[in-house]
Amino acid sequence: MKFVINWAVLILFFAPFAQAQREQKNEKKADGYSEPESYLLLSSGGGYYQYRDLATSPLFYSGPGLDLSLAWHREKSKGEKTFLLATSFGIPNAQMASNTGFAVKSSAMFSHSTLSYSHLHNISKWNKGKWKFWAGGNLTNSFNVRMNKSLGNNAVGIEAFVNLMASFKVGYDLSHERSGTRKILFIFDREISPKKQFAHFKLNAGLLNWNYRPGYAYKEMPELDGTKTNPFQFAFAGYDWSRNGYRLGTELSFTKFNVSGNAVQWAYLWDAIHAPGRFEPFQMAMHRIKFTLFFNRK
Repeated sequence: MKFVINWAVLILFFAPFAQAQREQKNEKKADGYSEPESYLLLSSGGGYYQYRDLATSPLFYSGPGLDLSLAWHREKSKGEKTFLLATSFGIPNAQMASNTGFAVKSSAMFSHSTLSYSHLHNISKWNKGKWKFWAGGNLTNSFNVRMNKSLGNNAVGIEAFVNLMASFKVGYDLSHERSGTRKILFIFDREISPKKQFAHFKLNAGLLNWNYRPGYAYKEMPELDGTKTNPFQFAFAGYDWSRNGYRLGTELSFTKFNVSGNAVQWAYLWDAIHAPGRFEPFQMAMHRIKFTLFFNRK
């Protein structure tokens, strides 16, 4: 009898906490953003890349390219975090700065790889209705490899960028839970089913910007000595870290979920980098359209 009484007391004591937890969970589900979820993101797309490095030549490079990325994303009521590994590559054409009538008969191979970590906190005080706001930071590490064999000893350009960035994100809930019909052009009826979908805009602005570039004093290049030459030291001879320049990036996306918890996303991304370097500046801009599959890991 005493055993039964003890269990009854425990149940009565913990019942309010269990009820509060259930109510909180229901509120999170109704919110649409708050239920903790983890996703594996696979992305592909294409874009238009532009860059110039006045330390190697007066040429401007521009052209289309491909973009691939893999990411792990987790979101919950307090915020979200994302690990991203991405790479872009293309064969842009070269053009003289003073010549817009025709392209120089020269092209380059270009690749841009990025490893980044983003952590955003939900600003609950700003949230109103269907609008949600986040703020946080982004640590981005990028690595470029550029090759143009027609430039002789300037044929290969390699640089690295490390950027600690402030991030701001705003989202609008486009979901609806009701079914029914809707008039299209006041003529056709279209069946409307419940949908979970969101639109987001994200801004990244560099606070601390480092770049790892050479001094372009080719007389300082180490001597080639057969197999005794260290390839890594030879490739990065004369390189030095600098803290200067800037980096800006934006992302506009539309995400639509299905009943299984997976999702698809279309996004437009713009990324710009400026690095004064030790002598002449390097500048780059990328415009990309990306398609992403969200795989719910639950």
